[in-house]
Amino acid sequence: MARKKVIDELVVVKLLKQAKGELDDPIQVNRLLREVAKFYDPMTGKAMIDGPSRQRIVTLVERGDKAEALAAIDQYIENYQKRVEPDSSQTPSPEQHPLPTA
Repeated sequence: MARKKVIDELVVVKLLKQAKGELDDPIQVNRLLREVAKFYDPMTGKAMIDGPSRQRIVTLVERGDKAEALAAIDQYIENYQKRVEPDSSQTPSPEQHPLPTA
């Protein structure tokens, strides 16, 4: 049986979480966010994080505004999870979409 891929296993989320753990090192945060930028969102055709947004987060880290930097990174994680994980409220109930029998 195939294993269901968990959102935390996705490379983009791992990189963003690593960036959250490196907020004392703006250079490392910048490197990690550059890696995130190499991934493209298939829904928009754009990078997962654009240059100005990456620079904004790095500037926040350099200024020591960790709370705002964390909030910005968390927003990217949340937005990405919404795109990858199906919304359970939109999943049809078994009565609406029954499994085939026999």
